[in-house]
Amino acid sequence: MRGWLSNETNYLTVPTGEVMRAEGVGEIVESRNADWRVGDVAYGVFGWQRFAAVGPRDLRWRIDPSIAPPPVWLGTLGLNGLTAWIGLKHFGRPRAGEVVVVSTAAGGVGSVVGGLAHAAGLRTVGITRGATKVKRCTETLNYGAAIDYGAVENLPAAVAAACPDGVDLFFDNTAGAIADAVFPLMNRGGRVIQCGTVAVQNWLELPRGPRRERDVLVKRLSWHGFIVLDHEDLFPAALADLKRAWIAGELDAQTEILEGLDAAPTGIRYLYEGRNQGRLCVRP
Repeated sequence: MRGWLSNETNYLTVPTGEVMRAEGVGEIVESRNADWRVGDVAYGVFGWQRFAAVGPRDLRWRIDPSIAPPPVWLGTLGLNGLTAWIGLKHFGRPRAGEVVVVSTAAGGVGSVVGGLAHAAGLRTVGITRGATKVKRCTETLNYGAAIDYGAVENLPAAVAAACPDGVDLFFDNTAGAIADAVFPLMNRGGRVIQCGTVAVQNWLELPRGPRRERDVLVKRLSWHGFIVLDHEDLFPAALADLKRAWIAGELDAQTEILEGLDAAPTGIRYLYEGRNQGRLCVRP
């Protein structure tokens, strides 16, 4: 049965580069669709507004607040978690004992990658910025080591010291100088997962830097870019495993709540300045 639904949005995400999509968590307050009842809580596309009239296609899946609070379903158990799971497990093909390096390791995606990789038996090295985030990586996100790229004088040397046996899997959310520091350490047959390029804010003029085609060739690397929404067929299996991992205590979540719709531009600035602590959400 088709029909419109009225939803009260409780939280909205602040995603890099896709703000106007405004995905969020909300409660159904009126329904003309048999599949959804008043009181159901959904993850969906609601727009930057407190109340939204939406169709069933705008509701991605139900959430269960008894498993985790609503903001967690916007990050660890939402698109962030799905991005981490698909990038690491589907494209990364991790094997126990391998070394994985993750940029923006304390961010919404990186924090989930760390937990999943640790649970899969990998040695995890995170790259982040700030002493607080380094501490969070090693104390709560299951990273074996973490590097503050803003505090070290020689980032390539710092990454090499943390990865004496090289890097098998690089989950990259930044590109730029961090990627330049990791690529020379990639082991033969390594995999690079290009999840984001947040370190480069302007692609109208191509940034200058090392070329990596030779690394890809002689080290037999795979370098895979992906957009999570292209892989909705994997969502059910990924979400089921993420919920299992959350219940088992393998994953952690940190959310930062900004109050009011007017706070959305502030959230974008925080993201690009690296000032956010975990998943940024807006409460309308």
